[in-house]
Formats: sequence, structure tokens, C-alpha cells
Amino acid sequence: MNTPEMTSALGFGTLIIGLIVAIVLLLRFLRKPENRHPMEGQRERNIAEIRDEAEHGDSAYPRESHTPIN
Repeated sequence: MNTPEMTSALGFGTLIIGLIVAIVLLLRFLRKPENRHPMEGQRERNIAEIRDEAEHGDSAYPRESHTPIN
């Protein structure tokens, strides 16, 4: 193996090892609950739903239709 081949092989090997280490560290980081998104696992709501729940204190309160009646 001559010097140019060895240099490219070492560079490629270092790149692969670096990527593996980065993936392992990312997976360890994401396993911690405090590093997850705060809304993960919760349903999405719009501001009208949040206001309705605050006014009526019940999330099962039927929402009013905002479509005009002709």
C-alpha cells in the first residue's frame, strides 16, 4: 500500500468512525426525556380550543361551528 492509498483509506476510515460516534451520541442524547420536544405525546390544539377549555373548564365542550348559516 503506497502513501496516497493509505492516506485516503485512513481518511475514509476516520470519516466512518466519526459518523458512527456521532450517531451513538445523538441516540444517547435523544433517549433522555428532558431533551425531547415538550409537546411530544400531546394532542395539537388551536387557540380557540384552549380558550374554550379555559372558559368552560371542560375539554369535551362541543365547539361552535364557525360556518355561516344561510
